[in-house]
Amino acid sequence: MKLGDIMNLDFIESSFRPALRRRIDLLETLHKEATNCYRLFHGTNEGLAGLTIDRYGSYMLVQTWRETIDVSLLPILTDTVRSELGLTLTPVWNHRGKRGEVEYGLHKLELPFSVDGSEMGLSYEVNPRHQGVDPLLFLDFRAGRRHVRKMASGKSVLNLFSYTCGMGVVAADAGAREVVNVDFSKTALQIGETNAFKNSCTESFVTIHEDAIPIMRQYASLGVSGRRAKRTFKKVNSREFDLVILDPPRYAQSQFGLVDTVGDYQSLFKPALLCTRSGGQMLVTNNVASVSRDHFRELLERCAAKAERPIRSLDFLDLEGDFPSPDGQWPLKMAWIEVA
Repeated sequence: MKLGDIMNLDFIESSFRPALRRRIDLLETLHKEATNCYRLFHGTNEGLAGLTIDRYGSYMLVQTWRETIDVSLLPILTDTVRSELGLTLTPVWNHRGKRGEVEYGLHKLELPFSVDGSEMGLSYEVNPRHQGVDPLLFLDFRAGRRHVRKMASGKSVLNLFSYTCGMGVVAADAGAREVVNVDFSKTALQIGETNAFKNSCTESFVTIHEDAIPIMRQYASLGVSGRRAKRTFKKVNSREFDLVILDPPRYAQSQFGLVDTVGDYQSLFKPALLCTRSGGQMLVTNNVASVSRDHFRELLERCAAKAERPIRSLDFLDLEGDFPSPDGQWPLKMAWIEVA
C-alpha cells in the first residue's frame, strides 16, 4: 500500500493526532522559551516511515522520501494541528527525490523570500524552500545547541561543517569571545551571517568560506600536502580552540579528501581533536542510524588514544521529546567530549 493510501485511510486518527497530543506539554515548554521550530510527527518511530512533519515558524513543512502524498491531505493536516494545538500554520510539502533532490512542483506555493523561525529566543532564517535540499535549521540538533549555549561563554569556538551556522549563532549569543564558522557553501554561510545579524551577535562571529578539511588540518598543524595541495585553499595559522564542533555530513567527496562518517570518521576527528586545547571541549556528531553509540564511542576513544590526545570524559546528549525513540538509539549521535 502506498504512503498516500495509508494516510487517507486512518493516518490522522491512528498516528498524527496521538503524536500531537503526546507533545502538548513539551510544546508548552518550548513556546515559553520562544521556540516555534520543532517536529510535529517523526514518522520512523510514530507509525509511518518516510514522512516527517515539522513546524518552522508560521509554516508546517511536510517531507516525504519514498512515496508521495495526495495534496488534498495538506488542509486536513493543518486542521488537525489547529484543533489539537491551537496553531494556524501554512502547509508546505517537499518530496525528497531518490538522488537527494527536492521536488517542489508537486505542491506549488508562493513563499516570501525570508521566513523567520525562533529557537530559545533566537531568530533564524527557516524558509522551507530554498536552493538546497535540507531544511535551513536541523531540529534534532536543538539539544546540542542548548548544551553549547550553556557552555560557550568566554570561549573560542570552531564550528566545522557549519552549514547555516546555527551552532555558531548560539555560541556567539551565549558570550563566546570568538566563533569561527567553516563551510564550503557560500550560500549557507551567507544565511549564517544573516542569522548572526538578526540576533545582534556579529562582533565575535566570523565565517570562512572553504572546505573544512584543509582548514582544520592547518589549525591542527597537520598541513595540506600532496594531492590535497593541488587546489588553492585559504591559508590559516595553526592554533587551538576552547570548543570545537564537528558536525559532518554522512558522505561527501572533496578535493581535499573523502568525508565518510561510516568508513573513515577518524580522518575528520583527528584534526578536529588536535585543534582543541588541552582541557577543552568538543561536540562531535554522527548521523548514521547503523552506527551505534557504543561503536561511535569506541571509535572516538581509540582515535584519541592513537593521536596521544586522550579523552577525559565522553557523554552523549539525548534528543528532545519531539524526536521520540523507543530504545534511546537515535540516528543522530551527539558526543560531548572533555579533552585531557
